[in-house]
Amino acid sequence: MGKSKPRNRQRNRQDPTSKASKPPTDPELAAIREKKILPVLNDLTSTDLQTRSNAASAIANLIEDTRSRKLLLREHIVRILFEQTLTDSSLEIRTAGWGILRNLALEEEADFCVHLYRQDVLTTIEGTIKTVIETIESQAVPFSTLPKAQQGLAWTLTSSLLSLISSLAEAQEEIIKSINKRPTFVNFLFGLLGFDLTPTEVQSEVLSCLTALTEDNELLAQQVVDNGDWLKGLMHLKSAKGPVAVGACGPLHNIFSVMQWSDHKTPVPGASDASLLPTLVQAMETIIPSAIGTNGHTSHSTPDQILQLALEITASIATSLQEALENGHEKEFEGFGDDDLQKGDMDDVGDDDDGEDADGDEEDHEMNEDEIAAEMEMVTGDGPDDDEEPSEEPTLDELVRNATPRVLSLVQSSVGSQNETVRVSALSALNNIAWTVSSIDFSARHLDSLKDFWSSMAQKIWDQTVTPVLASNTADIELASSITSLAWAVSRSVQGGIKIQPDEPRKFMSLYQASLDLESAPEKQANGAKANQPENNDAFQSLGVKCIGVLGTLALDPAPLHLNREIGVFLITTLADLPRTSAAVSVEALNAVFDIYSDSSFAFDEPVFWGDGFYKHLEDILPKAKKMVKSIDKRKFEELRARANDSVLNLTRFLKYKKTEKESKSG
Repeated sequence: MGKSKPRNRQRNRQDPTSKASKPPTDPELAAIREKKILPVLNDLTSTDLQTRSNAASAIANLIEDTRSRKLLLREHIVRILFEQTLTDSSLEIRTAGWGILRNLALEEEADFCVHLYRQDVLTTIEGTIKTVIETIESQAVPFSTLPKAQQGLAWTLTSSLLSLISSLAEAQEEIIKSINKRPTFVNFLFGLLGFDLTPTEVQSEVLSCLTALTEDNELLAQQVVDNGDWLKGLMHLKSAKGPVAVGACGPLHNIFSVMQWSDHKTPVPGASDASLLPTLVQAMETIIPSAIGTNGHTSHSTPDQILQLALEITASIATSLQEALENGHEKEFEGFGDDDLQKGDMDDVGDDDDGEDADGDEEDHEMNEDEIAAEMEMVTGDGPDDDEEPSEEPTLDELVRNATPRVLSLVQSSVGSQNETVRVSALSALNNIAWTVSSIDFSARHLDSLKDFWSSMAQKIWDQTVTPVLASNTADIELASSITSLAWAVSRSVQGGIKIQPDEPRKFMSLYQASLDLESAPEKQANGAKANQPENNDAFQSLGVKCIGVLGTLALDPAPLHLNREIGVFLITTLADLPRTSAAVSVEALNAVFDIYSDSSFAFDEPVFWGDGFYKHLEDILPKAKKMVKSIDKRKFEELRARANDSVLNLTRFLKYKKTEKESKSG
């Protein structure tokens, strides 16, 4: 999302919407403007009520067409709505105006909502909310006594307001902060949930709006917690049946996350993600997704929408659990302490201008076997973890034993259908669950049963999702990327203990090569320095990195010798291709080598690592790797530079460790 321009940049400027727009130069667009856009805009400002109503309906339909929508915006439809339609004497016209604004916000990018926010749309929404509240709470004319048509109009208006608030909340953090300061909004939302006559569809939209507002919003979460009735109301809805129950899981999960409530650390009994998963799993079990899926802005209560929401919340629960598990263990290796480093190794590798290793004193200190083992544990990141039982076991059990089989079933049922939404959401949930399990320390004996269950499930996931996609040689890069990420997580979660088809490692190698072709567009080709700098901050989520990650786990002990050799040669060859190999791929490949060949007791250490000359190849790679680090602009790509620097420092230590290990073994 682009940053907002400073307000003072708008000073002394004329209102750009006050000028009549020029006709587009494109003849086709000019014709659409003359035949469709200008007539309907003129009708929208007509003195005749029916004409204005028909115009509003026509505009709502035109918005679905991109060209017509852009032309409407060009003709200042937003200004017309604010100045005339939203202040119309007719409730029907005002409702239609809010519907148009809602649809524009749904179709346009987030910057459109930022523009509305700068036009003080929140104040306008707040005023309309108060009108709706007066209508619903009227003692003089009870809402239940109003004609059905008038009630329907009120709910249509409410629905548009809720959707617009959600779009605004998702657009910019500043907007959420502003909403937090307006108690009318949250009171309105919970008031609707507590109103007996609120339709189920509107309740679902309220919960969707609350989900958008409560994400990473500690202030609002605290308000909900402090108001016990609000929290109890959400918990009650979660225990109900139907779409509302799934919808209530959204804000509840956000509240639990921001308040850091877990199964054994919550002031409210049962207020943790473990209580949400049965509701989500039940929805996955009972809802049958459509074969084609739904397009456009559909109801929050359609089966596909409910199913997608259940999968998205499940995926988010898995991510939150992974973060909790990782935070509950020792920090990951972040480099050696000062006492462990030689003086020449203390400097940033990227600042070593000559590209040579500053380790002239490396023989000054002979390492004993204990020191070798301790240092290698740090390099490979396999240091000892806490032996404490995870505090999130109920959530973990629900997630692994109950949610995973059902999510896998949904992935299977969506194969061959045109319902991409459900398949993508199910794969994402499965991926997040697998990554969560991969972060668990299974050395604790009380997790043996869960470990056995997951080992069987991991093989099913591989056989039923990874293998078919690899066999199909799909040209769908997004699907290939999702499956590769899932394969990496699954293989990592069982330390490579997956039974694979003989040709599957080569499939991932081919996929890696295909990823290079995708990234080799002329505008992305440059010298070594620029080639190692990512287009965005997600360098470690590229398809190439994922392929290397999968292969690295498949080659782990006790991989067969032939498989280890094939993958090892591929990793070394990839590294030797520096500087053409990207920095992120190089980091992952180096880390994979450290993990695979960390122990001389592994069966493939002598015949592969030493027999195939990997040590010498890595020595030759070291200067290239140092130059790679220097090529990364640490001001623009801080994380990439830091991780690349760490991996090269660890390569120096890895070589030293392997050499000392070899000498100790032969001596």
